[in-house]
Amino acid sequence: MSSTYQVIARKWRPQTFDDVVGQDHVVRTLKNAIGRGRIAHAYLLVGPRGTGKTSTARIFAKALNCTGGPKADFDPADPICQSIAEGSCLDVIEIDGASNNGVEQVRELRDTVRYAPAQGRFKVYIIDEVHMLSAAAFNALLKTLEEPPAHVKFVFATTDVQKVLPTIISRCQRFDLKPISTELIVQRLKKIAAAEKIKAGDSALASIARMADGGMRDAQSILDQMISFCGSDIAEADVLDVYGLVGAEKIAELAGALATGDHRRIIAIVDDCDASGRDLCRLLIDLQAHVRTALLDAIARGGHSTAMGGARLSTEQLTRLLDGLREGEGGVKHGLSEKVNFEVTLLKAVEASRARAIDSLIQEIAALAAGLPDDGSKKN
Repeated sequence: MSSTYQVIARKWRPQTFDDVVGQDHVVRTLKNAIGRGRIAHAYLLVGPRGTGKTSTARIFAKALNCTGGPKADFDPADPICQSIAEGSCLDVIEIDGASNNGVEQVRELRDTVRYAPAQGRFKVYIIDEVHMLSAAAFNALLKTLEEPPAHVKFVFATTDVQKVLPTIISRCQRFDLKPISTELIVQRLKKIAAAEKIKAGDSALASIARMADGGMRDAQSILDQMISFCGSDIAEADVLDVYGLVGAEKIAELAGALATGDHRRIIAIVDDCDASGRDLCRLLIDLQAHVRTALLDAIARGGHSTAMGGARLSTEQLTRLLDGLREGEGGVKHGLSEKVNFEVTLLKAVEASRARAIDSLIQEIAALAAGLPDDGSKKN
C-alpha cells in the first residue's frame, strides 16, 4: 500500500483550469488567449509558494498539446494530457532552475528548441524557480526567448521576481498569482476531506488554512499530517496543539485586553499561551490580522470601531496599535527571549495606541479657536 500512496498535495493537484483555486484573473486570461489564438511565446508566473504556478503551467501545456487543440476545455483523460500530468510527455520539458542554472544547460536548451515536437503541436519548456539562473545563463537565453521557433513556448515560474533580469521580464507576459484567501482554502479542504472520508470541523479547517498563509499546497500538506496524527476525525484542538496555534477566542480575548489597556490581563494571557507551548511569533501575526480587521471596520464606519472586545477605538488608535505590533516582529522572532520581547511589544503597542498625534491635537485646538467669538470681551 505504501508504494502506491500519494500525498494529498499531489493527488489533488489541479488538472484543468477549472480546478485552479483563487487565480481567476490568470485562468481567464489564458483561456481567452487560447480561444482567440493569441498565444504568446513566453509567460512568467510570479507568486508565493503553493499558489499554483507550476500547476497552471502544466495545465497550459495540456491545453496547447491536447488532441484537437489548442483548446481551454480539454479532456484531462486525453492520452497526451495524462502523459503531461505524469511527466512523461516528450514535448513538455520541465527544468528546475535551481539545479540547472549554468550557462551550459541553457546552451543545451537553446540547441534542442530547434527540433519539432514529437507528439503535440508545441514544445513547452517550463522552468521552475527561474530566478536561480545565473546572469550568464539569462544572457544565453535572451535571443532564443525573444525569437523562438513557432513551435516553442516558454513558461517561467518564480517566487522572487526581483532577481529575474528586466530583459527577461520584458520578453514575457507576466502573471502575478496572489495568496489564496482563507475562505477558498477552507472550501477546497472541505471537498478533499469529504472525498477522503475524513471528518473535520470548520474551525479545524480554518486553523489549517490560517497556518498555510495563503498557500494551497501548504494547507494540503498540513491536512495530510493531521490525518496521520488524528486518523479520520480532526478537531480544532488537535491542530492547535500540533502547530502551537492559539484559538480564535483567545486571540480575540488578547485583542480586547489590548484595546482596554488591561496590562494584568495581557500578561496573564501571554503566560497561559507560553505555558501551553504556543508559538508566540505566530500569535503576533494572528493578532495583527485581528487588529487590521478592526481597523478596516473603523474605516468603513467613519472613524471608530468596537470590534476589539467592545472598546470604542478610533482609526488613529488602531493604526498606532497595529504599527506597534508590526515594529516588534523582529525582536520577537530573533530576540534572545521570545516571551519577554512579545510582552514588551504588546505593552508598547498599547501605550502607542493611547498617544495622540500632535497634528491632530493642533487641528482640534484650531477648530475650537475658530468657534470662539471675535470680541475679546465675550471670551471666558
